[in-house]
Amino acid sequence: MNKSEQIHNSLKSSKAIIILTGAGMGIDSGLADYRGNSGQWGKVEDDTSLNAIEVVNPKYFSEHTKYVWKMFAQRMLEYKNTKPHKGFEILRKWIDDFNLDYFLITSNVDEHFIKSGFDDQKHRELHGNIFYMQCNKPCSKKVWRYDLEIEQLILDIENEKFPKCPDCGELIRPNVYMFRDYAYISTRSDEKEKLFQEFLAKNKENEIIVFEIGSGPHVQSIRKKTRMLGINYNAKIVRINPKDFKIKEPHIGIDKGALETLTEIDDFITKIESRR
Repeated sequence: MNKSEQIHNSLKSSKAIIILTGAGMGIDSGLADYRGNSGQWGKVEDDTSLNAIEVVNPKYFSEHTKYVWKMFAQRMLEYKNTKPHKGFEILRKWIDDFNLDYFLITSNVDEHFIKSGFDDQKHRELHGNIFYMQCNKPCSKKVWRYDLEIEQLILDIENEKFPKCPDCGELIRPNVYMFRDYAYISTRSDEKEKLFQEFLAKNKENEIIVFEIGSGPHVQSIRKKTRMLGINYNAKIVRINPKDFKIKEPHIGIDKGALETLTEIDDFITKIESRR
């Protein structure tokens, strides 16, 4: 039995699906991963001779506000203007076709699952969302959506007109978890974790299939969730990663990218289902 057939059988027998994604999920949409030699973090290193850990943190943000805010604003524009790849649509199709309850967990901050039509109440962003803001101080636990034109934000930053907190007048920052970040406000993420726990409680006795896509061992937030689901919920895990794909049987590891793998599996399923 090949891997696509195993996955097809698991989708048919499962009552719920959990989709866990890291930066590798966005590569096929044209987004950079976090540890490549180009794109957002590579560009940081090229521009400053510093690595991402040294730059994307609250201390550097406060000391070099223009540079870091400019980087965040460019990412906001990039994420807004980039269309999610077809793999997102395939996952939605499986959820509908196999009548699966679902939950999404991602370490990405690009909001591409929401752009793809998934339910925000079934979606937890472990590291925040770049389109939401918080006070840099912070003066409160408030988190709010940035609803102004991003192009204007970029122009303002270039002129060192940085957005300010409406309550205290201090700098604001994206509500994303930076490196060495003790000021990150986890209000939204904590609320979504409660929804995830409710989802798990509801599906405790059900068969669950887990897709871990594009998340390596360097960012453990996703991998920890995968391990927990395999151990505590006896979930069947499909790990999709061109580099760090290995996982013990009966789980399945696939050493390819997100879009290629999801397309191959979906093509197999379509052929099988069309024969019935």
